[in-house]
Amino acid sequence: MVRRARSKGSVSASALSQMGVCERLVVFQHREGKRLTRNQKTALRRGLQAHRQFASEASCQGASTDGRRAGRCFIATHVFGEGPQTRLLRRFRDQFLRQGRTGRLLILAYYRVAPRVCRVMERSPIIGAAVRALMRPLPWLVERLPGMQGAGHVD
Repeated sequence: MVRRARSKGSVSASALSQMGVCERLVVFQHREGKRLTRNQKTALRRGLQAHRQFASEASCQGASTDGRRAGRCFIATHVFGEGPQTRLLRRFRDQFLRQGRTGRLLILAYYRVAPRVCRVMERSPIIGAAVRALMRPLPWLVERLPGMQGAGHVD
């Protein structure tokens, strides 16, 4: 994680927005220092921990098929690359899964598990082949759902 040092004369975007809400609070905090409540400190720690976890799981080890370092490598991208199947599955995620609470929970679970699955697939060709076999029919099935017809031809 790269942190940019803030120059002494700069003002954060949060401080600018706060100035529009309550100028007196900004002046008080400037003189006395900003004091966080216990809940704010807990939320800050939780947020920083979640960010560190997200950054550590952000990419699979290794490179993509064209030799460049892989970015955020999830199972569909690992199996299909950046092809029409992956775009179709992303569209399904955005149009259907994100609409409901259960779908959003499935997405969160996928984001937590998928980087680990990608790493296991890279280490074990047998598991990689099994995951690929399980993934192959998904785009075909998704394309046949109502509202997904014509989303892109998948062979």
